[in-house]
Order: sequence, then structure tokens, then C-alpha cells
Amino acid sequence: MGRDAPGLVGRPASREGDQQCLIRDANEATERLNAGRDTSGKRLELRCECGDTACLATVQASYAEYEAVRGYGSRFIVRLNHENPETASVVSENDCFAVIDVVAGDARYQALARNTRHQWVDAVSAGDNISHPSSASERSPI
Repeated sequence: MGRDAPGLVGRPASREGDQQCLIRDANEATERLNAGRDTSGKRLELRCECGDTACLATVQASYAEYEAVRGYGSRFIVRLNHENPETASVVSENDCFAVIDVVAGDARYQALARNTRHQWVDAVSAGDNISHPSSASERSPI
């Protein structure tokens, strides 16, 4: 990955966000492998998406649980008590894992901008001119 990749900046919160996005991408690959496996077999474990570069913890989630997390671009699946309260809030938890939502400004933008499941990421990557509804309404009529 080159230094010009989205989200790679020097601040600690951004490094944490970068780690979360990298692990989310790895978990997406693992989930593709899980989809191709026999449904009666055990699912491959997912990596904890806490953002700590030293964390090697894993989480076990069903397909439905994993997809529920991926339905939101700023949410990550983490081991219990692996959330960073400075950048994220816990949305839900069970006996195995917690779901966090990144709420800190730069970290949230990074999580959303690097989420490959959201259509606007492809448009931004392709250099399309995307306008937000609020910015369109702020323009004066010609």
C-alpha cells in the first residue's frame, strides 16, 4: 500500500483508523472464504478490528451478525473491551464480541471513505464529482 492511500496520515487516531480499515479488508476476504465453505462446517474466525496494531485477538460471528456490522460503514467488530472510548462508542455487545461505531471526526471519515461496500467510495476513487445534498442546496441558482 502506498503512502498516498486514503487515510494514511501521522496522527494516532488516524493510524488506529488505518489499522481498523486494514483488518476490515482482511475480514472481508475471510468472509468470502466463509461463504464458499460447507455450511455445516465451522466458520473461519475473524480478526478483532479494534485498531491496536499489536492485537491478534479473534472473534467468532455468524454470517448474519457479520453482515449486520458491515451494513454501516463506520462500524467494526471487536473483542469485548477492545473499544477505544476516545474514538468509538459501543453499539451492541454479546458474549463473544462488541460492535463499535467510530464517532471521532477524522477517524469516522476514514472509516467511511475506505469502506469498499459503499457505492460512493467507488465514485470518489474514480474521480467523479460527488456533491452532498447539503452542498447542492447551498448553491445559488444560476
